[in-house]
Amino acid sequence: MNTPFPSLAVLDGVLAALETLSSSADLPTLVLNLRKRFPDIDPKTLNLAAEIFVARRSAPHKLGEWARDGYFSLAVLQQASRSAIAKHRAQSFRGLKHVLEIGTGSGSDTAALAAVCHKVTTLEADPATSELARRNLQLRGFSNVTFMVGAAEEILPRIAGDFDGLFADPARRSRDGDRIKEAADYSPPLDFVMSLSIGRKRAIKVSPGLFIDAPSLGWSREFVGYGTECLEQTLWYGTERTDSSVFVADIGEGWSPAPAVEPLAHAESLQGFIVEAHAVINRSQELGRFFAERGIQQVAPDVAYGITSGAPTADPLLTCFRILDAFPYHLKRLREAVKSRGWSRRTELKKRTCPLELEEVRAALPLEDHSHGAAFGVLFFFRWRSATWVVLAERFREQ
Repeated sequence: MNTPFPSLAVLDGVLAALETLSSSADLPTLVLNLRKRFPDIDPKTLNLAAEIFVARRSAPHKLGEWARDGYFSLAVLQQASRSAIAKHRAQSFRGLKHVLEIGTGSGSDTAALAAVCHKVTTLEADPATSELARRNLQLRGFSNVTFMVGAAEEILPRIAGDFDGLFADPARRSRDGDRIKEAADYSPPLDFVMSLSIGRKRAIKVSPGLFIDAPSLGWSREFVGYGTECLEQTLWYGTERTDSSVFVADIGEGWSPAPAVEPLAHAESLQGFIVEAHAVINRSQELGRFFAERGIQQVAPDVAYGITSGAPTADPLLTCFRILDAFPYHLKRLREAVKSRGWSRRTELKKRTCPLELEEVRAALPLEDHSHGAAFGVLFFFRWRSATWVVLAERFREQ
């Protein structure tokens, strides 16, 4: 945001006025109403109040019930760590005396660190963001956090402190909320943060899609998921984490690749069961080892599905489907197969490494209207043995 923070009394007054408006109104409508109602108040203050009001609608789902009264801009909330992820990461800093945080943001990670460490000093480049986070930490009852405002590159040489831990969350969004894809454009830049020799334990939160040859630099990568998605990547220094380890925060499940395990040969047939690993496993680029530990063959080097002749053991990081039929893709044959099973529009379509447009395929299939108890299945499309194949399957659950 890079703006001075408005008067707290004025901001809270505007927020109180917003409570009288429709809770479902969109941001432009809220801002327009505020400008008519408060013509003498700085438009930046009105915009911020409207953003906070809108952000509070979704914040509790991400940060917890306390966030119904929290303070965050929309861009800051987008980058904020889910509370379960922040708590997971903070456990590696438990018991440390003084942790330095770069990039306060919403204060989500700050609070998680403050809950397990004796003291946290947090730096934030933007004054308004820092003040909002200060209010969030006060709201949650934390008093062991020191807030500092300024660019890390400028303020770090002036900081006096014996830090035994470092956590950094460089800004990965522009002022307009657009994602920043290049690590050199992070604020502060990733190379700068990785070069800091602060603390015996260090962690940096980066985009899950960013590739870094971490081991060569003395770091290890952890991919963190929530629900079905891979949401974050954390770079770790000074811990015993295996590189390319994964953790799914909402179910508390993790996995680390064992270097001694070699991937199995690729699938020779498409019979039995087809399995899909959690997105964090795919992102770790260790899918072959993950499957091999479970006796599963990967379909092909570039196809992130596995095949096993028998039903795999229940695994929270795997989704399993029973194969009903498999054949080279031909629309007429697929239409007949779907029609004979009476599958409804609830049927799922998934694809890997094939040029088909799934919505076009779906539109061409004779799927029945969805109703309670209607049959449905799952269709997998992928390249196998130089052709596009389709697998008809049904979700499988062990009894």
